Amino acid sequence: MTITLPDEMRETLERKAAEGGFASVDEYALDALADDRDFVETGTREELEKLLDEGMASGPPIRADEVFWARLDARIRDRAAARKEAS
Repeated sequence: MTITLPDEMRETLERKAAEGGFASVDEYALDALADDRDFVETGTREELEKLLDEGMASGPPIRADEVFWARLDARIRDRAAARKEAS
């Protein structure tokens, strides 16, 4: 699966991935999805790809504009803060 991002968003994700100790943005994104157990309750790449395919076929696309990315960023930050507080 390929996702095209604006340069600014790509740079932000690359920075966050590096700050989080991830080897790549792919690892950062997979970790974020894996942490969201309500969304992804499987552990294998094949199962994740199946879920992604089902999502792609589930209806009209969602526009990934600045508002979308800002909300996603806020969710990731909130979850990271909650994990930090829990540990």
